[in-house]
Amino acid sequence: MEKCEIATALAGGEAGGSYSEAAILVCAALSALSAEVWPGRNIDRARFIELLVRFSSTPNIPMTISVPLLVRHIELTSSKSSAKQLIDAFLPFSATRVVTGQDVDKSEDAVLSIYSDLTLKDIRKLSYACLLYEEVRSAYAHEYKPGAKADSWPMTMSEGQAVSYVNRLLSPGVPETGRFIHFHVAWLAKLAVDIAANIDTHRATLPRQAPASWWIDGAA
Repeated sequence: MEKCEIATALAGGEAGGSYSEAAILVCAALSALSAEVWPGRNIDRARFIELLVRFSSTPNIPMTISVPLLVRHIELTSSKSSAKQLIDAFLPFSATRVVTGQDVDKSEDAVLSIYSDLTLKDIRKLSYACLLYEEVRSAYAHEYKPGAKADSWPMTMSEGQAVSYVNRLLSPGVPETGRFIHFHVAWLAKLAVDIAANIDTHRATLPRQAPASWWIDGAA
């Protein structure tokens, strides 16, 4: 897709571009593709996420659960002692260590094997697919900046990553650090091209009716 090539160039600083313009362009392309598959109103979030998990050649990546963000969610909604189960199992690092998704993030089954007090609907809110929609696509569309759980600046230059984490203060003046998710543009562009190619192979069955239950709501 030509748009993804443009996004990659913008992310590299060409034409005065940045991560912001690149992310907006790729996410707009993904939104357009999802609307092509499931046309209709008031389903943008659900169909965007559904597109990533149904039409990607590697659905295990969009379905991956962000463990650092899940830990933070449990600390805020349950208790730090509950979150410690996940920390001990998947985050045995210093809080200042720079980590990638490959280092720490897991499948929902792996997470639930350690911490089973969440429903699929709850845990999938911390999936890459959902976080990409809420923290990047929606956040940039409405506020022209990443959401409260994401960052536009990567702390690692490691190549071939879908996701990495940025370590910074959770709030100004509060001496507590947290990890913020960063979606790498190269992976986003590759994902969009892959999904577009897969949609082309299913043209005869498009458009489709919205499912009775979307993946983000707990569907198999």
